[in-house]
Amino acid sequence: MERRSLLRAAVAGVVGVPAGARLLSGTASAAPAGPASYRVLVTRVDGGNDRVMEFDRNAPSFTAPYVQWELRPGWGDVLEARCRTSAHDGDVVLVTAGDSPSKGRAGIYRKKDKKLLWSVPVGNYPHSIELIRENGAVVVAGAGTKRPRPDAPRPHGSIHLYTTRNGRIGTLSHVTSYPLTEAHGVLWDPAYKLLWAIGRTEIRRYRLVGSGAGVRLREVGADHRITIGGNGHDLQPDYTDKHRLLLTDSRHVYEMDKRTLKPTPLPGPLGNRKHVKSIVRHHSGEYMWAGVPDGSDSHFGGPDIHFLPPAAHRTCGKGTVTYKARIATTAYQ
Repeated sequence: MERRSLLRAAVAGVVGVPAGARLLSGTASAAPAGPASYRVLVTRVDGGNDRVMEFDRNAPSFTAPYVQWELRPGWGDVLEARCRTSAHDGDVVLVTAGDSPSKGRAGIYRKKDKKLLWSVPVGNYPHSIELIRENGAVVVAGAGTKRPRPDAPRPHGSIHLYTTRNGRIGTLSHVTSYPLTEAHGVLWDPAYKLLWAIGRTEIRRYRLVGSGAGVRLREVGADHRITIGGNGHDLQPDYTDKHRLLLTDSRHVYEMDKRTLKPTPLPGPLGNRKHVKSIVRHHSGEYMWAGVPDGSDSHFGGPDIHFLPPAAHRTCGKGTVTYKARIATTAYQ
């Protein structure tokens, strides 16, 4: 997945979205009466246009005239962006980016003035980042270094822990790293007091122990890890239910009850959709997702962000390659 040469060949076709009403049968809440209203963060990975953009969900398109906030880190392909609130610096945007396993970087920007508060090189392709509000610790998921052959797992995948003595983002420093093959996603869960992490074929759970610079991660249930069938990719909240997580791998989109720990493909076509790179569910009941278009040879995505129900999409423009779409909220769930 070294990006530049592959991205040039990405197919920017439009993905058809199945009818929405059938898709959500059997889920926890009913379909919304009309389009939901919220802000969306989109990451782009199409060469010189790498950036984070924020749009209104109901803008006619996710193109330049409708951008409401924009950030260009200049670190290569933007692989993650999410909003959080910090103890001392207000609302922030967490970012990971990089063009290859050897050129990755993670950072945190203050949103109101785009000031870079902290950044660090990450040498194993950082795909996700999380801020743990309770103590100011930061966790970065590194997918790994160069594949020894095309279909082999990346070696040296891990999650990196950074802590601070006083809770200030600018004083974060690396403490230790924990192996996780092809680590792609991390998510803090304030209700269950767990850090969830998704790798190539499994989901792991960690508790934070210690305080200040002494914070560490301790795995929960190491003798009974949660397994999935494909290459794990995204891990996000279902904002309609604090007991449910949404997951993606190369073959399915799953929902998982945190109490039973059993991933189950979503009902309908979305559950069996391949190569979905990001998934989230708004509290209105609407799903938002981004992924590789049917028939595309891209490894990363296409030009559109999708919503369901109602069945809809917004284009970022011909030839663009989006990677992830996040609800622009500081809420964890």
